[in-house]
Amino acid sequence: MENRSDGSGNPRTANIRWLDLMVEDVLAAPPTRSGSSFQELLEMLHPHGIKAHSSPRPDESFHWHADIAIGAEIDVVRADLSAGWDWRYSYENSAGELAISLLNAGQAEMLIAGKSIQRTPSEIAIVPLPTMQAQRVEAVDGRYSSVTLTLHTGVVTKVLSATFGSTALEDLNLTPIVDLSTGIGQTLLQLVRTSTTGLYDGILVRSPKASALLSEAAIQLILENVPHRLTDRLSRHPLDAPPRYIRRAVEYMRANPHLPLTISDIAATVGVSSRLLQLGFRKIHGTTPIAYLRQIRLEAIHDELSRPENVLPVSEVALKWGFTHMGRFAAVYRTAFGLYPSDTVRRARGFCS
Repeated sequence: MENRSDGSGNPRTANIRWLDLMVEDVLAAPPTRSGSSFQELLEMLHPHGIKAHSSPRPDESFHWHADIAIGAEIDVVRADLSAGWDWRYSYENSAGELAISLLNAGQAEMLIAGKSIQRTPSEIAIVPLPTMQAQRVEAVDGRYSSVTLTLHTGVVTKVLSATFGSTALEDLNLTPIVDLSTGIGQTLLQLVRTSTTGLYDGILVRSPKASALLSEAAIQLILENVPHRLTDRLSRHPLDAPPRYIRRAVEYMRANPHLPLTISDIAATVGVSSRLLQLGFRKIHGTTPIAYLRQIRLEAIHDELSRPENVLPVSEVALKWGFTHMGRFAAVYRTAFGLYPSDTVRRARGFCS
Protein backbone atom coordinates (compact mmCIF):
# COMPACT_ATOMS: atom_id res chain seq x y z
CA MET A 1 0.00 0.00 0.00
CA GLU A 2 1.25 3.51 -0.81
CA ASN A 3 2.11 6.03 1.88
CA ARG A 4 -0.78 8.29 2.76
CA SER A 5 -0.72 11.98 3.52
CA ASP A 6 -0.99 12.74 7.21
CA GLY A 7 -2.28 16.22 6.41
CA SER A 8 0.19 17.81 8.82
CA GLY A 9 0.67 21.54 8.60
CA ASN A 10 -1.70 24.17 7.36
CA PRO A 11 -2.46 24.03 3.64
CA ARG A 12 -1.55 27.21 1.83
CA THR A 13 -4.94 28.01 0.35
CA ALA A 14 -4.88 31.78 -0.12
CA ASN A 15 -5.31 31.49 -3.88
CA ILE A 16 -8.46 29.41 -3.44
CA ARG A 17 -10.03 31.38 -0.59
CA TRP A 18 -10.43 34.54 -2.58
CA LEU A 19 -11.97 32.89 -5.63
CA ASP A 20 -15.49 34.22 -5.48
CA LEU A 21 -17.34 31.12 -6.61
CA MET A 22 -20.82 30.04 -5.63
CA VAL A 23 -20.53 26.73 -3.77
CA GLU A 24 -23.49 24.38 -3.69
CA ASP A 25 -23.36 20.72 -2.74
CA VAL A 26 -23.70 19.14 -6.16
CA LEU A 27 -21.44 16.22 -5.28
CA ALA A 28 -24.29 14.10 -3.93
CA ALA A 29 -26.88 15.23 -6.50
CA PRO A 30 -28.01 12.56 -9.00
CA PRO A 31 -26.39 12.83 -12.45
CA THR A 32 -28.70 13.90 -15.26
CA ARG A 33 -28.39 10.94 -17.66
CA SER A 34 -29.45 7.37 -16.89
CA GLY A 35 -29.94 3.94 -18.36
CA SER A 36 -30.00 0.20 -17.71
CA SER A 37 -27.54 -0.92 -20.38
CA PHE A 38 -23.81 -1.08 -19.76
CA GLN A 39 -23.27 -0.47 -23.47
CA GLU A 40 -25.15 2.82 -23.22
CA LEU A 41 -22.84 3.89 -20.41
CA LEU A 42 -19.79 2.97 -22.49
CA GLU A 43 -21.09 4.99 -25.43
CA MET A 44 -21.47 8.03 -23.19
CA LEU A 45 -18.00 7.75 -21.64
CA HIS A 46 -15.88 6.70 -24.60
CA PRO A 47 -15.93 10.04 -26.52
CA HIS A 48 -14.33 11.57 -23.43
CA GLY A 49 -11.39 9.17 -23.41
CA ILE A 50 -12.71 6.75 -20.78
CA LYS A 51 -12.33 3.11 -21.80
CA ALA A 52 -14.31 0.62 -19.71
CA HIS A 53 -15.22 -3.05 -19.60
CA SER A 54 -17.30 -5.06 -17.17
CA SER A 55 -17.74 -8.41 -15.48
CA PRO A 56 -21.53 -8.70 -15.28
CA ARG A 57 -23.45 -11.00 -13.00
CA PRO A 58 -26.27 -12.37 -15.16
CA ASP A 59 -28.65 -12.82 -12.25
CA GLU A 60 -28.57 -9.16 -11.25
CA SER A 61 -29.80 -6.02 -13.00
CA PHE A 62 -27.74 -2.95 -13.76
CA HIS A 63 -28.76 0.71 -13.63
CA TRP A 64 -26.66 3.82 -13.99
CA HIS A 65 -26.82 7.58 -13.72
CA ALA A 66 -23.92 9.62 -15.08
CA ASP A 67 -22.98 12.89 -16.72
CA ILE A 68 -19.95 14.91 -17.77
CA ALA A 69 -19.33 18.66 -17.59
CA ILE A 70 -16.49 20.05 -19.71
CA GLY A 71 -14.59 23.29 -19.10
CA ALA A 72 -11.55 25.00 -20.58
CA GLU A 73 -9.11 23.55 -18.03
CA ILE A 74 -11.27 21.15 -15.99
CA ASP A 75 -13.74 18.32 -16.62
CA VAL A 76 -16.01 16.65 -14.07
CA VAL A 77 -17.53 13.15 -14.34
CA ARG A 78 -20.31 12.09 -11.96
CA ALA A 79 -21.31 8.41 -11.90
CA ASP A 80 -23.84 6.48 -9.82
CA LEU A 81 -24.10 2.72 -10.45
CA SER A 82 -26.23 -0.09 -9.08
CA ALA A 83 -25.03 -3.33 -7.52
CA GLY A 84 -24.35 -6.47 -9.48
CA TRP A 85 -21.57 -5.33 -11.79
CA ASP A 86 -17.86 -5.01 -11.24
CA TRP A 87 -16.14 -2.97 -13.89
CA ARG A 88 -12.73 -1.63 -14.79
CA TYR A 89 -11.80 1.48 -16.68
CA SER A 90 -8.76 3.41 -17.83
CA TYR A 91 -8.09 6.66 -19.64
CA GLU A 92 -6.94 7.06 -23.22
CA ASN A 93 -4.81 10.00 -24.45
CA SER A 94 -4.43 11.27 -20.89
CA ALA A 95 -0.76 12.32 -20.90
CA GLY A 96 -0.25 15.10 -18.37
CA GLU A 97 -3.77 15.08 -16.91
CA LEU A 98 -4.35 15.00 -13.15
CA ALA A 99 -7.49 13.53 -11.54
CA ILE A 100 -8.99 14.28 -8.12
CA SER A 101 -11.67 11.75 -7.25
CA LEU A 102 -14.22 11.31 -4.45
CA LEU A 103 -16.33 8.28 -3.54
CA ASN A 104 -19.82 8.92 -2.21
CA ALA A 105 -20.55 5.19 -1.96
CA GLY A 106 -18.92 1.88 -2.81
CA GLN A 107 -15.26 1.00 -3.02
CA ALA A 108 -12.52 0.94 -5.63
CA GLU A 109 -9.08 -0.46 -6.31
CA MET A 110 -6.67 1.50 -8.50
CA LEU A 111 -3.64 0.08 -10.27
CA ILE A 112 -1.12 2.93 -10.39
CA ALA A 113 2.30 2.31 -11.90
CA GLY A 114 2.00 -1.37 -10.99
CA LYS A 115 0.88 -0.75 -7.39
CA SER A 116 -2.56 -1.60 -5.99
CA ILE A 117 -4.25 1.27 -4.13
CA GLN A 118 -7.54 0.77 -2.23
CA ARG A 119 -10.13 3.57 -2.09
CA THR A 120 -12.98 4.24 0.37
CA PRO A 121 -15.45 7.13 0.83
CA SER A 122 -13.36 8.50 3.72
CA GLU A 123 -10.53 9.39 1.34
CA ILE A 124 -9.83 11.43 -1.76
CA ALA A 125 -7.69 10.08 -4.60
CA ILE A 126 -5.13 12.18 -6.48
CA VAL A 127 -3.92 10.42 -9.61
CA PRO A 128 -1.71 11.44 -12.54
CA LEU A 129 -3.74 9.73 -15.25
CA PRO A 130 -0.70 8.56 -17.28
CA THR A 131 0.21 6.34 -14.31
CA MET A 132 -3.26 4.80 -13.79
CA GLN A 133 -3.38 1.47 -15.57
CA ALA A 134 -6.87 0.47 -14.42
CA GLN A 135 -9.47 0.96 -11.73
CA ARG A 136 -11.89 -1.67 -10.47
CA VAL A 137 -15.05 -0.33 -8.85
CA GLU A 138 -17.71 -2.19 -6.88
CA ALA A 139 -21.07 -1.23 -5.43
CA VAL A 140 -21.58 -1.64 -1.68
CA ASP A 141 -25.12 -2.06 -0.33
CA GLY A 142 -26.48 -1.58 -3.82
CA ARG A 143 -24.58 1.54 -4.86
CA TYR A 144 -21.35 2.91 -6.25
CA SER A 145 -21.09 6.69 -6.61
CA SER A 146 -18.14 8.90 -7.50
CA VAL A 147 -17.21 12.41 -8.63
CA THR A 148 -13.95 12.84 -10.55
CA LEU A 149 -12.42 16.17 -11.46
CA THR A 150 -9.76 16.09 -14.19
CA LEU A 151 -7.30 18.95 -14.71
CA HIS A 152 -6.19 19.25 -18.32
CA THR A 153 -2.65 18.73 -19.57
CA GLY A 154 -2.01 22.35 -20.54
CA VAL A 155 -2.63 23.89 -17.13
CA VAL A 156 -0.89 21.02 -15.29
CA THR A 157 2.22 21.33 -17.44
CA LYS A 158 2.28 25.11 -17.06
CA VAL A 159 2.17 24.98 -13.26
CA LEU A 160 4.71 22.15 -13.07
CA SER A 161 7.10 24.05 -15.31
CA ALA A 162 6.74 27.26 -13.32
CA THR A 163 7.32 25.40 -10.04
CA PHE A 164 9.93 22.74 -10.81
CA GLY A 165 11.15 23.33 -14.35
CA SER A 166 11.03 20.46 -16.85
CA THR A 167 9.36 17.81 -14.68
CA ALA A 168 6.82 15.30 -15.98
CA LEU A 169 3.68 14.75 -13.92
CA GLU A 170 4.11 10.98 -13.92
CA ASP A 171 7.60 11.34 -12.42
CA LEU A 172 6.40 13.17 -9.28
CA ASN A 173 5.26 10.01 -7.47
CA LEU A 174 2.39 11.89 -5.84
CA THR A 175 0.88 10.33 -2.72
CA PRO A 176 -2.35 8.93 -4.23
CA ILE A 177 -4.65 8.89 -1.19
CA VAL A 178 -5.44 11.73 1.24
CA ASP A 179 -7.67 11.33 4.31
CA LEU A 180 -10.73 13.57 4.09
CA SER A 181 -10.54 14.32 7.83
CA THR A 182 -7.28 16.25 7.38
CA GLY A 183 -6.97 19.92 6.55
CA ILE A 184 -5.73 19.30 3.02
CA GLY A 185 -8.44 16.67 2.54
CA GLN A 186 -11.18 19.14 3.47
CA THR A 187 -9.68 21.82 1.23
CA LEU A 188 -9.56 19.43 -1.72
CA LEU A 189 -13.16 18.41 -1.05
CA GLN A 190 -14.21 22.06 -1.14
CA LEU A 191 -12.22 22.56 -4.32
CA VAL A 192 -13.94 19.66 -6.09
CA ARG A 193 -17.35 20.90 -4.91
CA THR A 194 -16.60 24.44 -6.10
CA SER A 195 -15.32 23.29 -9.50
CA THR A 196 -18.26 20.95 -10.02
CA THR A 197 -20.75 23.67 -9.18
CA GLY A 198 -19.01 26.16 -11.44
CA LEU A 199 -19.04 23.79 -14.40
CA TYR A 200 -22.62 22.61 -14.02
CA ASP A 201 -24.13 26.06 -13.54
CA GLY A 202 -21.99 27.53 -16.34
CA ILE A 203 -20.17 30.09 -14.19
CA LEU A 204 -16.68 28.82 -15.05
CA VAL A 205 -17.55 28.78 -18.75
CA ARG A 206 -18.77 32.39 -18.57
CA SER A 207 -15.78 33.56 -16.54
CA PRO A 208 -12.48 32.32 -18.02
CA LYS A 209 -10.58 34.46 -15.49
CA ALA A 210 -12.09 32.58 -12.55
CA SER A 211 -11.64 29.23 -14.30
CA ALA A 212 -7.95 29.86 -15.00
CA LEU A 213 -7.23 30.90 -11.42
CA LEU A 214 -9.18 28.01 -9.90
CA SER A 215 -7.49 25.33 -11.99
CA GLU A 216 -4.01 26.66 -11.29
CA ALA A 217 -4.76 27.08 -7.59
CA ALA A 218 -5.90 23.44 -7.45
CA ILE A 219 -2.64 22.15 -8.88
CA GLN A 220 -0.51 24.46 -6.74
CA LEU A 221 -2.42 23.35 -3.65
CA ILE A 222 -1.63 19.71 -4.40
CA LEU A 223 2.03 20.35 -5.19
CA GLU A 224 2.52 22.28 -1.95
CA ASN A 225 0.55 20.03 0.41
CA VAL A 226 0.49 16.45 -0.90
CA PRO A 227 3.82 14.58 -0.49
CA HIS A 228 5.76 13.75 -3.66
CA ARG A 229 9.28 13.19 -4.92
CA LEU A 230 10.14 16.91 -5.14
CA THR A 231 8.52 18.08 -1.89
CA ASP A 232 11.92 18.89 -0.37
CA ARG A 233 12.55 21.52 -3.05
CA LEU A 234 9.63 23.55 -1.72
CA SER A 235 11.13 23.68 1.78
CA ARG A 236 14.44 25.10 0.65
CA HIS A 237 14.97 28.81 1.30
CA PRO A 238 15.10 30.45 -2.14
CA LEU A 239 16.84 33.64 -3.13
CA ASP A 240 14.69 36.76 -3.20
CA ALA A 241 13.38 37.88 -6.57
CA PRO A 242 14.98 41.22 -7.49
CA PRO A 243 12.51 44.13 -7.13
CA ARG A 244 12.70 44.82 -10.86
CA TYR A 245 10.93 41.51 -11.53
CA ILE A 246 8.13 42.44 -9.17
CA ARG A 247 7.81 45.85 -10.86
CA ARG A 248 7.58 44.13 -14.24
CA ALA A 249 4.92 41.79 -12.89
CA VAL A 250 2.85 44.73 -11.64
CA GLU A 251 3.23 46.52 -14.97
CA TYR A 252 2.17 43.38 -16.83
CA MET A 253 -0.90 42.86 -14.63
CA ARG A 254 -1.96 46.49 -14.97
CA ALA A 255 -1.59 46.31 -18.74
CA ASN A 256 -3.50 43.02 -19.08
CA PRO A 257 -6.17 42.69 -16.36
CA HIS A 258 -8.67 41.65 -19.04
CA LEU A 259 -6.75 38.43 -19.74
CA PRO A 260 -7.34 35.18 -17.76
CA LEU A 261 -3.96 35.54 -16.03
CA THR A 262 -2.54 33.04 -13.58
CA ILE A 263 0.56 33.13 -11.40
CA SER A 264 2.34 30.87 -13.88
CA ASP A 265 1.55 33.25 -16.75
CA ILE A 266 2.86 36.26 -14.85
CA ALA A 267 5.97 34.46 -13.62
CA ALA A 268 6.83 33.20 -17.10
CA THR A 269 6.40 36.67 -18.58
CA VAL A 270 8.80 38.35 -16.15
CA GLY A 271 11.26 35.43 -16.05
CA VAL A 272 11.06 34.05 -12.50
CA SER A 273 9.52 30.99 -10.87
CA SER A 274 6.02 31.11 -9.42
CA ARG A 275 7.40 30.65 -5.93
CA LEU A 276 9.89 33.53 -6.22
CA LEU A 277 7.12 35.74 -7.60
CA GLN A 278 4.88 34.99 -4.63
CA LEU A 279 7.67 35.53 -2.10
CA GLY A 280 8.66 38.79 -3.80
CA PHE A 281 5.11 40.14 -3.71
CA ARG A 282 4.78 39.29 -0.03
CA LYS A 283 8.05 41.04 0.77
CA ILE A 284 7.47 44.19 -1.31
CA HIS A 285 3.68 44.55 -1.35
CA GLY A 286 2.65 42.48 1.67
CA THR A 287 0.21 40.41 -0.36
CA THR A 288 0.04 37.69 -3.02
CA PRO A 289 0.16 38.28 -6.79
CA ILE A 290 -3.41 37.03 -7.10
CA ALA A 291 -4.70 39.35 -4.39
CA TYR A 292 -2.88 42.21 -6.10
CA LEU A 293 -4.48 41.26 -9.43
CA ARG A 294 -7.87 41.12 -7.74
CA GLN A 295 -7.41 44.71 -6.56
CA ILE A 296 -6.50 45.81 -10.08
CA ARG A 297 -9.66 44.17 -11.39
CA LEU A 298 -11.74 45.76 -8.64
CA GLU A 299 -10.44 49.13 -9.81
CA ALA A 300 -11.43 48.25 -13.38
CA ILE A 301 -14.94 47.33 -12.21
CA HIS A 302 -15.21 50.55 -10.21
CA ASP A 303 -14.17 52.53 -13.27
CA GLU A 304 -16.68 50.74 -15.49
CA LEU A 305 -19.58 51.11 -13.05
CA SER A 306 -18.74 54.80 -12.60
CA ARG A 307 -19.27 55.56 -16.27
CA PRO A 308 -22.66 57.15 -17.02
CA GLU A 309 -22.81 55.30 -20.35
CA ASN A 310 -22.52 51.85 -18.73
CA VAL A 311 -25.66 49.78 -19.33
CA LEU A 312 -24.50 46.39 -18.04
CA PRO A 313 -25.89 45.15 -14.71
CA VAL A 314 -23.46 44.89 -11.81
CA SER A 315 -23.48 41.08 -11.96
CA GLU A 316 -22.37 41.01 -15.60
CA VAL A 317 -19.57 43.50 -15.03
CA ALA A 318 -18.34 41.54 -12.00
CA LEU A 319 -18.48 38.21 -13.86
CA LYS A 320 -16.58 39.70 -16.79
CA TRP A 321 -13.73 40.55 -14.43
CA GLY A 322 -13.68 37.16 -12.70
CA PHE A 323 -15.97 37.64 -9.68
CA THR A 324 -18.72 35.02 -9.66
CA HIS A 325 -20.20 35.20 -6.16
CA MET A 326 -22.14 38.46 -5.94
CA GLY A 327 -22.38 38.55 -2.15
CA ARG A 328 -18.64 38.21 -1.68
CA PHE A 329 -17.96 40.59 -4.53
CA ALA A 330 -20.16 43.28 -2.97
CA ALA A 331 -18.34 42.86 0.34
CA VAL A 332 -14.82 43.20 -1.08
CA TYR A 333 -15.94 46.08 -3.29
CA ARG A 334 -17.32 47.96 -0.29
CA THR A 335 -14.11 47.31 1.65
CA ALA A 336 -12.08 48.72 -1.24
CA PHE A 337 -14.20 51.76 -2.12
CA GLY A 338 -16.42 52.45 0.89
CA LEU A 339 -19.71 51.87 -0.93
CA TYR A 340 -21.57 49.06 -2.63
CA PRO A 341 -21.42 48.51 -6.41
CA SER A 342 -25.08 49.48 -6.73
CA ASP A 343 -24.30 52.80 -5.02
CA THR A 344 -21.62 53.49 -7.61
CA VAL A 345 -24.12 52.82 -10.40
CA ARG A 346 -26.71 55.12 -8.84
CA ARG A 347 -24.18 57.92 -8.50
CA ALA A 348 -23.13 57.50 -12.12
CA ARG A 349 -26.73 57.60 -13.34
CA GLY A 350 -27.48 60.60 -11.18
CA PHE A 351 -24.54 62.42 -12.70
CA CYS A 352 -25.74 61.42 -16.15
CA SER A 353 -29.19 62.88 -15.53
